[in-house]
Amino acid sequence: MKWFLFLWFLGATPLLPSARPPQSIPRKSPSFFATYTYLTYAILDKGTSPTPLAAKGVGGTLQLRADGTYQKRLTLAGNGTTLRFDQDGRFVFAADSIRFLYTRNGQPHTDRGVFRLRNGLLTITLAGFPVGNQSIYTLRMQ
Repeated sequence: MKWFLFLWFLGATPLLPSARPPQSIPRKSPSFFATYTYLTYAILDKGTSPTPLAAKGVGGTLQLRADGTYQKRLTLAGNGTTLRFDQDGRFVFAADSIRFLYTRNGQPHTDRGVFRLRNGLLTITLAGFPVGNQSIYTLRMQ
């Protein structure tokens, strides 16, 4: 017993049967690369109002593919009809930043912003013009 107390005092541990820690069961995390359905779209125009203006009749999908390409098929209600905003291009993300690179009228364009994916809901906030304005999208993973 004296040796046990002496060894314990020195920081040694007695040889006991090792207890295995419980095995964690790996969970498959949902992939960021998926098809999303547009739920809301709002525009923050700080020159007009301090609060975002929600668009009406929001619909369509956004596909984010693992190869870095995307397909945007956004629809909005306006002027008594459905307005379509189709866009195909590439996207790049790191941490919470995202960039969409595409061509419009033969000219390259880049939209920059931040995103958050939580519980299947994707929120994308893109920088607008002039500086400080924003486009805010909320989408649900299909």
